[in-house]
Amino acid sequence: MYWKYFFRITLSLLVSFGFGFLISEGSFFVLNQGEPPENQEFILVIPSGTADRIEKGLSVPSIPENMVFYEGDRLTIKNEDVVSHQLGPIWVPAGSTGKLDLGQQQRFTISCSFRPNKSLGLDVRQKTGSETRAQGVLAIGLPSSVLLFLFSIVLKPVQSSSDADLNKDE
Repeated sequence: MYWKYFFRITLSLLVSFGFGFLISEGSFFVLNQGEPPENQEFILVIPSGTADRIEKGLSVPSIPENMVFYEGDRLTIKNEDVVSHQLGPIWVPAGSTGKLDLGQQQRFTISCSFRPNKSLGLDVRQKTGSETRAQGVLAIGLPSSVLLFLFSIVLKPVQSSSDADLNKDE
């Protein structure tokens, strides 16, 4: 009789983890459009008149307070203002560009001259690896297998050998 439960549990695990794999990997495939994720370049434009707005204590709507990146991404600062600006170690003269490579996972606040509070939050996150993908499969597969097993018991209860003998006599 126990082998019937073992069979159902095994079948539930296989079906649920297969389903979890399809959902998890399918979402990564759609997200990356079938290609491995590449490093991206983000362009932050400092518009003309930024220095005047900062002097008045006003923020520039096109410049966010915090930015999120992934390891290996690059931030390019394009200065269209008439004044030179600085982002951490990057000095960007008027009318030119500067580049900041974001190499490793970290969260920090960097000084900048184009925000009223003189700081910009940068969050560099780890790229999605096999560990994260496996967690996605587990997060879908494990609870689904428990529910599928319980659902199979409700739909078709496992009969013991004594129950089967009683049904034959009737």
